[in-house]
Amino acid sequence: MLRNLRQQLSKIGLHFTANQKLMVFSVIAACLISAMIQQFEFNFLESYFYDFRVRHNGFKKEMTSHTVILNIDDKTIESLNEFPPLSIKQHLRVLRKLSQYHPKAIAYFLNFNEIFDPESTSEIAKEEQVDADKFVTLADELYSDGISIFLGTEIDVTGEVVPPFPLSKLAHRVSILHKDGTQFSQDNVTRKAIFSIYDEQVMHSSLANLITGKTDADGYSGIYPMKEIDAKYFYINFAGPTQDTSQNHFEEGIHSNKLFTEISLIDLLENRVAAEALDGKIILIGSKTKENSNDYVYTPFSKEIFSNSKMIVHANIIETLIANKAIRMIPNRLELVLNFLFTFLIVLMVFRTTPGIGLAITTFAAVLVFLLGWMLFRYESSWLYVSRPIISILLAYYIFVPYRLMMEYKKRWNFQKKNEVLLQVEELKGNFMNLITHDLKTPVARIQGMAEILAKSGAEPSIVNQILNSSDELNQFINSILELAKIEGNRIELKKQSKDLNKIIEDCIKKFEYHARLKKIRIFLELEPLFPIHLDVNLIVKVISNLLDNAIKYSPEGSEIKIFSREREETGFIEICVSDNGSGITKQDQENLFTKFYRPKNDLTIKNKGTGLGLYLSRYFVELHEGKLTLESEAGMGSTFIIHLPSGEKKKQSSKNLGKPPEVVV
Repeated sequence: MLRNLRQQLSKIGLHFTANQKLMVFSVIAACLISAMIQQFEFNFLESYFYDFRVRHNGFKKEMTSHTVILNIDDKTIESLNEFPPLSIKQHLRVLRKLSQYHPKAIAYFLNFNEIFDPESTSEIAKEEQVDADKFVTLADELYSDGISIFLGTEIDVTGEVVPPFPLSKLAHRVSILHKDGTQFSQDNVTRKAIFSIYDEQVMHSSLANLITGKTDADGYSGIYPMKEIDAKYFYINFAGPTQDTSQNHFEEGIHSNKLFTEISLIDLLENRVAAEALDGKIILIGSKTKENSNDYVYTPFSKEIFSNSKMIVHANIIETLIANKAIRMIPNRLELVLNFLFTFLIVLMVFRTTPGIGLAITTFAAVLVFLLGWMLFRYESSWLYVSRPIISILLAYYIFVPYRLMMEYKKRWNFQKKNEVLLQVEELKGNFMNLITHDLKTPVARIQGMAEILAKSGAEPSIVNQILNSSDELNQFINSILELAKIEGNRIELKKQSKDLNKIIEDCIKKFEYHARLKKIRIFLELEPLFPIHLDVNLIVKVISNLLDNAIKYSPEGSEIKIFSREREETGFIEICVSDNGSGITKQDQENLFTKFYRPKNDLTIKNKGTGLGLYLSRYFVELHEGKLTLESEAGMGSTFIIHLPSGEKKKQSSKNLGKPPEVVV
């Protein structure tokens, strides 16, 4: 995918760096995933997230209860020996009793068509008709005193089912509860409420208007159109748990369900309710029995039957409107932007971090989106649809991690192939080394032997010397290559023994006296008396010899070479310095001087042949002794190579060995 994108961009003349290509790829991938995910509704998953936020909301702290619930409960039924919704005679008693208080409004969430039939001609029906007339008359009187009376109604295929006459003359409003039966999660949970239907406000909004003074939906936030049934709705901001808190429906007196006060109807009729409990309140009258499932609904707090009273839900709906705290939905465009940003970051992260870190970041991003949605819900009463961003984050990770692994596998496969080639080359190199060892060293030795025979037989000395010098150079080259092969094969083992380092230096100088005299170079020695140290004599001899050989080769005729040895107690190292008066080494050459086969390009290196391995091998041998080889040089000022070898713990020798270091001139 990334390669195809790169090819398409190259065709139109666009060239990017690797980072720019990754950025472009991440943007395109995030756009595609976000646009695709936005087309799906993950309502089943979102309902769980939504209900979690409802259960952990803090709305209750901001609410003041304006409602009191009068329940026709089991206690009332047993006392009155009547079943809900009770007779019109009992409701007349209730209305008369409430007239003694000063409530703001009285709302009946009952179906009065089940209470009496005005078309019935029985004696009981005639009595109920009389009571109904008295009920209407009393309600009108209460309305004149500033107490509004509302009767709840239902809706069928013909529209609103109005109460029977003469109750229909009173104000009546639709009071149904909405359930997510065919919408959202389709689990019959009550999460939203109807504000108006057919341009008429329902019971809840009419009651809220009495407190807020508002008259239409424009005065409330979070009201949305429901075009399917020509209605408006809003999401309920529950004040707290809706489960019934009473342990026994036959308890005496008043009990409180979280924010809302619930009173048994029989307690009101028998004068067990204080006046201040109802003063200025909206009285909600409805049924709540332990055996009638129609008195209960499912809410985000519980999906258990006989757990959430309808009356508690009605009270929550009214209080949501009064507090103007209906849940507002975050616009889809903002959700899409959030979706894109998180997806972009995840795609970018997949290609820039390890899989373990990537998984941690992905988990953190998903949790962050969830927490953001919860905080918006809790503190701003806003609903962010978090399912799509979370799924986009997980989808981006689980799509592009395998893609990256495929790329890594391809790189690993290429690396494996290259490694196989390198192994073959290594094998060929090993065979070549064997060829040098067995088939080149022997002819070189024969050439040297024949040259010595020629010298004894009276041959031209200059010719013999050229043969011997050339064979020596070839032999040194072969030895250097063999040393390199041992290093690369980890076949060099230190054979340490206690030796006097100054004696080793003096022996090395003797080997180069002849070459120094040929160029009239003087070698000065300044050697401090040193304790014997443990070292591999052969390797250290090679190091010192290589430094002396280079100093003589690259120093002008008649110059000086100085060799120092000293112990640095503060560092715990013994230093051997080889200093010359040559042309020096440039800063650029110093950076590569100790690498394999590197030789500075100047007139001296062209004139003096070499392999470029001497300093590389010298540094390696010194580092095997846990030391280091350093260089101090400036162009035109000569060079000083310093060997640092660890001194170790030694016993002090007698003071007779600690005299002034001698100066030797060769």
